[in-house]
Amino acid sequence: MPSKQLFLVRMGLAAGVFTFAGIALYQRSMGTANPIALPIDTLRYVLWVLIGASALAAVFLRPKVEVAAPAQKGLLTLIGWSFGEGVALFGIVLHYAGGPVSLLALGLLAFVFALLMLPVPSERR
Repeated sequence: MPSKQLFLVRMGLAAGVFTFAGIALYQRSMGTANPIALPIDTLRYVLWVLIGASALAAVFLRPKVEVAAPAQKGLLTLIGWSFGEGVALFGIVLHYAGGPVSLLALGLLAFVFALLMLPVPSERR
């Protein structure tokens, strides 16, 4: 995948995640979001496991992306970003469902970590 297209995908992922986070923060601060009966304390541990899995995926995939064939670099990078995006969305949903804002922040940090560990591969030929 060309790096320009990969950059657009990355911006789309980031825009979606941060827009959803902003909407969740706004609705919770205005009191328009109704808390959902979820076991937030238990799901907090699930979030930590997902953060660890996302960080391990990013750390594991980084050297793979560097030595991969040009056709595979984009795919491996997208896989790493998707792990981070999933953690961010889970953290946002936990906050929206009635959890503390720290869950949202931890999810966003995991997403940013994945984006920083796996930059858009260059098109060196």
